[in-house]
Amino acid sequence: MRPLRRIVAAALDRRRHSDNDEIAELRSLIAAQAAELERLRGVLEHHTAWLQDHGGALRDADARTTTVEARQRALDERQEALDGWLDGHDTAFHGLHIRTEQLEAARDVRTFTHWLDQHELAATPKISIVLPTHNRAELLPRAIASVEAQRYLNWELVIVDDASADSTPKVLAALEDPRIRTIRVAHGGVCAARNAGLAEVTGDVVAYLDDDNTMHPLWLKALAWAFGGHPEITAAYGGFVIDDIGGLPTLFLRRYDRETLLEENLADIGAVAHRAGLPEARFDESLVEMGDWDLLLALTADRDPLVIPAISCYYSTASEDRLSHGPTYDTDFAAIRRKHSGTEDTP
Repeated sequence: MRPLRRIVAAALDRRRHSDNDEIAELRSLIAAQAAELERLRGVLEHHTAWLQDHGGALRDADARTTTVEARQRALDERQEALDGWLDGHDTAFHGLHIRTEQLEAARDVRTFTHWLDQHELAATPKISIVLPTHNRAELLPRAIASVEAQRYLNWELVIVDDASADSTPKVLAALEDPRIRTIRVAHGGVCAARNAGLAEVTGDVVAYLDDDNTMHPLWLKALAWAFGGHPEITAAYGGFVIDDIGGLPTLFLRRYDRETLLEENLADIGAVAHRAGLPEARFDESLVEMGDWDLLLALTADRDPLVIPAISCYYSTASEDRLSHGPTYDTDFAAIRRKHSGTEDTP
C-alpha cells in the first residue's frame, strides 16, 4: 500500500504544481489585461479631456461665429440703410442739379433777351420758316400771326398744307403777306411735309414752327445774331416754354451733351435751326412723331450746335391729335436708337 500512496501523492503533487502554474499564468494574463485596461483608461481620459477642451473651443468658436454673423447682419442692415440714404440724397442732389440748371437757364434767357431786344445786328441773313399743317384751320392763323409779329423782318414763311380736308385752303388763300408762300402736297405725314417745305426755301437759315405753337417775337432776331455772327456754326437750338408742366408754364432749355441726346431729345422742332442746304438736314419720312429728334441727332453728329439762351416758341399741349407720345412712340424710339447709336432700347 505504501507504494500506492506514494504514487497517488506524487500525482496529486504534480497536479497541484500544474494548477499553480496555470493559476500563475492566468494571474499574469489578468495582470497584463488590467495594466492594458489602465493604460486604455488613461488614453480615454486623455481623449476625453481633449474632446472637452476642443468642445469648449468649438462652442467658443460657434459663439464667436454667431457673434460675427450677428455683427455682419447688423453691418448689412446698416449698409442697406446707408445705401438707401445715399440713393435718396443722390436723387435729391440730381433734382437740385436739374433745378439749378433750370434757374441758370432762366437767368441766361432773361439777360440775353433784354440785351437782344436793343442790339443792332451786324448781319441780316434771310431766314426761312417751314410750317407744315394738316386740318388745323382754327389754330393755323395764330401760328402765322406769331411769325408776322417778329421783330426781325428778313424772313420767308413756307406753309405746307399736308392735304387738309378742313377749311385750311381757305385760310391760306386769304393770306396777303408777300413773304408767305404756300404749297399743297399729298398726305404723307409731317416729316414728308417738312421735306417738301425744305425743297422750297430760299433763305440762308432754316427754322421750323408747328401749327399749334407760336413763335417768340425775338426768335428770328436771335437766329440772325447766331448764324450771322458765328459763321462756324451749322446748327443751333434754343429754349421753349411748355404751357402746362405741373400746372404752370415751364422753360425748357437743356445744355448740349451728345450722350444725353442719344438717350432723349433736347429740343422741340420749333427750337431747332440750321443753315440751308445741309445734306443731313432732311427728315426721315418713316418716322411719325420723332422727326425733330432724328434731325437734331443728324445735324450734330460731327459738330456741336450753338445753344442760344433765348425762347424760340410757346409749346401747346392742349391741341387735339397731337403726335407726341402717340401709338408709334415705341417704334420710332427704337428706330432712332438703332439708327444713331446701334441699339434698339425702348423707353
